[in-house]
Amino acid sequence: MQATVPVARSERGVAYKWIVAMVVIFGIFMSILDSTIVNIAIPRLQTAFGSSLNDVQWVLTGYTLAQGVATPLTAFISDRIGTKRFYMLSLIGFIVGSACCGFAWSLPILIVFRVFQGASGAFLTPLAMTLLYREFPPSERGTAMGALGIPILLAPALGPTLGGYIVTFAGWQLIFFINLPIGIVGLLMAFFFLHESPINPRIDFDLLGFITAALGLGLLLYGLSDASTDGWSSGIVLGCLIGGGLLLVMFILVELGRIRREEQPLLDIRVFSSRPFSSSMIASTLVIFALYGGLFLVPVYLQSLRGYSAFQAGLVLLPQAFASMLAVLIGGRLVDKIGVRAVVIPGLVITAISLWRLTFLNLYIPTSSFQLILILRGFGIGLCLQPLMVSAVAEMPIRRMAQASAVSTTIRFVGSSLAVAIIATLVQSQTKLHYAHLAERVTPNSSQGQLVNLLQALFISHGFPVAYAQAYAVKTIGGLLERQSYMLAMQDAFWITLVLAILAIVASFFVGSRRSKASAVVTLSEEEIAARREALIAG
Repeated sequence: MQATVPVARSERGVAYKWIVAMVVIFGIFMSILDSTIVNIAIPRLQTAFGSSLNDVQWVLTGYTLAQGVATPLTAFISDRIGTKRFYMLSLIGFIVGSACCGFAWSLPILIVFRVFQGASGAFLTPLAMTLLYREFPPSERGTAMGALGIPILLAPALGPTLGGYIVTFAGWQLIFFINLPIGIVGLLMAFFFLHESPINPRIDFDLLGFITAALGLGLLLYGLSDASTDGWSSGIVLGCLIGGGLLLVMFILVELGRIRREEQPLLDIRVFSSRPFSSSMIASTLVIFALYGGLFLVPVYLQSLRGYSAFQAGLVLLPQAFASMLAVLIGGRLVDKIGVRAVVIPGLVITAISLWRLTFLNLYIPTSSFQLILILRGFGIGLCLQPLMVSAVAEMPIRRMAQASAVSTTIRFVGSSLAVAIIATLVQSQTKLHYAHLAERVTPNSSQGQLVNLLQALFISHGFPVAYAQAYAVKTIGGLLERQSYMLAMQDAFWITLVLAILAIVASFFVGSRRSKASAVVTLSEEEIAARREALIAG
C-alpha cells in the first residue's frame, strides 16, 4: 500500500539538521585531510626511511585499503551499538591511530599504524551520510550533499598545502599529531550535539562475507602493487590477482545466499538493482580514479622533477582547493534545480579537458599555466562528484539508506586505493621502459652522445682524469634520461585517467536526471513511513 504524506520534521526543528551537518563535516574533513596530507610527504618519507616509491606508497594504499575493507561493517555495528556511539568510537580510534603514526620508528610500523588509523576512520563518511539523510528531506538532499562535499573535496586540495608547510618547516611526524586537537574537538561536538539512533542487537554478523571481502581486496591490491617490481608475469603477482578475484566472486555468492535466506548481508548488493545507483557508482568510481591518481602524481612531479620544496608544492596546489569548494557549492544547489545529469556531464567535460592538458605536461611548463590546469581539474571534479553521490541514493528507500551509503563509501575507498596502487605501478614500470628506449638512442652521433663527449671534454679541461671524466659525463646524461623517463611515464598515467574520464561521461548519460521536488511531499510505503517515524522519534 502506498500513502502520500508530508516529510516529517523533527521536534528539534530546522536548526538541528544544520547542527548535524556541522558536526559530521568536522569529522569527515579531519579523516579525508589525513588521507591526502601525507601525499606531499611521500618524497620526505622516501628519504627518511631510505625506501622506494613503491614501498612508501603503501602508507597511502594501506590507509585507503583498510577503509575499504572496514566500511562494510558500518551498517552492522551501527545497528548493534547506535549511530552516535559508533561515530564517537570511530573518532577515538582515529585519534589513537594518528598518535601511533606520529611515533612510528620504521616504514613497516608506520604502515601498520596507518592501517589501524584508516580502519578506525573508515566509518565516519557512511555514518555522516546516514545522519544527514535522516534529517534532510529529499527536496534538500542536493544541498546537504553539497555541504558534505566541502570536506570531501576541499580536504584533498588543502592537505598538500598544509602538509607541505609541516614537512618543510617541522617534522613529518606533525602531519599525524595535528589530528589530535582536531579529533578531540570533533569528539566533543558529537558528544554534546548528536542524538542516538535505535539499536537492534539481534542481527548476526556475516563473518564469511567479511573474510572473503577483506582477503580478496587485500590480495588484489597487493598483486597490483607488486607488479611494478616483480612484473606482471610473476607467479606471486598472478596468484594474488587471480586469488583476489576469485575471493571477491565468492563474496558476492555469499552475500546473495544470505539475501535468499533472508539473513542480514555484510553489504546489501541489492542496492545495485537501482539503475540510478549502479550508473552513478560506475561514473563516480571513474572520477575517483582520476582524482586520486592526480593527487598522488602531482606532488611527486613538483618535488622530484621540478625541485620544489614540500611547502612550495603545497602552495602551487592551493588554488585548486578554492575551485573545488566553489564547484561543490554550485553543484549542490544546481542539482536541486536542474537535475543531476545537467550538472555532472559539464563537470566531467571540464575534467576531461584538464586531464588532456596534463598529458602534455613537461619539465618546463610555467607554474602559472600548470596551476590553471589544476584549477580547471579541481572545478570539474568538484562539480560532478557530489551530484553523482546524490543520484546514487536519490531513489533509495529509507530502510536501505545505511546499506547504500556503506556500499558507495566502500566503492569510493577501494577505488581510491586501487587508483594509487595502479598509478604507482604504472609509473614505475613505464619509467623503466622509457629509460630503456631513451638509452638505446644514445649513440656517438646522437645529440645525447655528442653531449656526453662535450661534458667529457669539459671535465678533462678542468683537470679530471679521462676515466673519471667519462664516468661523470655518462652519469650526468643518465640522470637527465631518468628525469625524462619519469616525465613520460607520468604522461602515460594521465592518458589513462583521461580515458577513464571519457568513459565516465558515457556512463553519466545513464544517470537519473530527476529533479528534487520543491515541496517536501513524497510517496512512501507504509513500511518506509514507519521507519522514518522511528528514526525521527529516536533521533
